[in-house]
Amino acid sequence: MKMIYQKRLLCQIKWGLFQRFRFMTKFSRICDDSSKKVLVTHESETLPIGISFWYRNDELKLDQIFNLQRSPQEHLTDVLEKISGKIQGAVYYKNRKRENFVMDELPVKMISFNYDDNACTQNDLTCHEAFVLNGSKHNLVIGEEHYCIDVNPPIVEVAEFPKVIVAGFLVNLKKLEVLFANKEDCFFKWYKSVKRFDADKVSRSKRIIEDLKWIELGEGFTCTPTKEDVGRVLKVVVTPCVGERRGEDIEVVSPVVVSAGPEECPFQKRQQFTKEIVGDNSLRVISYNILAEVYTNSNYAREELFPSCPKHALNMDYRKLLLIKEIIGYNGDLICLQEVDEKVFLRDIRPILMDRGFDGFYDAKGGEITEGLAIFFRRSKLRMLERRRVVLSEDLQNEVLFADIWQNIQRSPDLLKNFLHVRTILQVNVFESVCDPSRLLVVGATHLYFHPDASHIRILQAGMCLKILQHVITQYQMKHPDKEVSLLFCGDFNSTPESALYQFMTTQHVDSGNVVWKSKFGECVEGMCLRHELELASACGCPPYTTYTSSFHGCLDYIFYQTKEFTVKQVVPMPTLEEVTQHGALPSITFPSDHIPLIVDLEFRKSGKSTE
Repeated sequence: MKMIYQKRLLCQIKWGLFQRFRFMTKFSRICDDSSKKVLVTHESETLPIGISFWYRNDELKLDQIFNLQRSPQEHLTDVLEKISGKIQGAVYYKNRKRENFVMDELPVKMISFNYDDNACTQNDLTCHEAFVLNGSKHNLVIGEEHYCIDVNPPIVEVAEFPKVIVAGFLVNLKKLEVLFANKEDCFFKWYKSVKRFDADKVSRSKRIIEDLKWIELGEGFTCTPTKEDVGRVLKVVVTPCVGERRGEDIEVVSPVVVSAGPEECPFQKRQQFTKEIVGDNSLRVISYNILAEVYTNSNYAREELFPSCPKHALNMDYRKLLLIKEIIGYNGDLICLQEVDEKVFLRDIRPILMDRGFDGFYDAKGGEITEGLAIFFRRSKLRMLERRRVVLSEDLQNEVLFADIWQNIQRSPDLLKNFLHVRTILQVNVFESVCDPSRLLVVGATHLYFHPDASHIRILQAGMCLKILQHVITQYQMKHPDKEVSLLFCGDFNSTPESALYQFMTTQHVDSGNVVWKSKFGECVEGMCLRHELELASACGCPPYTTYTSSFHGCLDYIFYQTKEFTVKQVVPMPTLEEVTQHGALPSITFPSDHIPLIVDLEFRKSGKSTE
């Protein structure tokens, strides 16, 4: 009977009759008759207590899951009466057509399991005291049946497959939410159906899932279907865990079949140069604008910005498969991403990269903008010492570092208004080398303002960024005079190599007479001169394009490095023009973004401060 129950409930879950698992309103596996359970959930004192159990009585023709939510302060006697009333109501409903049916009162009590049945503990107890604080010491008795109480077991609340599954690309659950456990501690076992389906047929089918036969694929947070799996559906069994404690399994079956993917993506050719992780004294650095979903899901984006990209290939569910495979295959140590959707960071990129030895952080631009910056670092190479998020338009008004810029901007009301409106942020990250703790690395990452006639704003933003980064370097040099402090500055600068911004970054100054200060009528910047002391160069040089769309192509992305601190060992070649334009422009079915990532291997120069 247990297996029949399990299958029936699993089918209900898979076909959407139950959409959430809040307070254990359902569970996919119940303990057998010798170990009946009441599952109790209580997240905080301000929330109700969830009480769930499966009650079966063949004589009364009842086989049902009961779920209650009770106030923590409710008296236990009232709770037990409520449980009894719920069961008796269900029994009456089931037997309402039986002539002369009479049901005896169903006693429900709570006992302390280390005493006899007469040792009731319900006098003066609250629901919280009985079910939560002392749940491990109590049994709930319904009629003659004893139920042990399991308080806050690890629970899978939500588990959902993505709507696109492509052969040759990693698959992970699009949504995974757990209670009383960490997602990273869940155990996953993957399966594929023996049977292959037509995609349209599966999408409309009411086929009973329990009739499918399955082949085990493996274990782990992700799985990778192959070409041989095209047309099959996937299944994953998720077991939430906390240490040795395991919660109830939940099965999830994909709503779509595995589809065929592109034969080969150009990034796979680039990955021929990154098959191995670089040595201890080197870092492989990646900077990549991955194209936020918010900029692709409008008719304007589909028809004007990216007209050559098929609709399905513009969908983030498709693009993130390519993005993740691309990023993983570069075997980077430091990964700076721009235009990152928070949900993609949390649900996809971060858990997958964490599973592969990385840690990562996300910083939103804030305001009405739903994307931001993310940085990942290989834990075996780098140890984070400090990180901060700087909103340039906010710090401009408050930091003494920017007094000269602030004073100058205020002379132009239009410039002041536009500058303060922009939500450009700078990520500041300070790392210590795991291999050589005498080396500290300051990493700045940003995505400067994009507007075509805002080159004067971008160069002011770059000036602010370098002031901050230089200040951080000085602080760490003073605090750790025995250590070498280096700088990397990565991102989408929205400026070509011919721009004043690139000149400023690489020649260390831009004078007041530069035409950039008069690039927009009504927002002229008078008497502004920017300088910095850092000797920077573009690690990947200036390729003909780092972005290639139907309306613009050029070099906008850079990894700036201190030439006195690093040596460039390898720049991974960019895709050829033929590859980039094979499907018109970017993005496409083989390029997941309108930008192309920069990848460079940098080696620390030898220093007298290195440890023996």
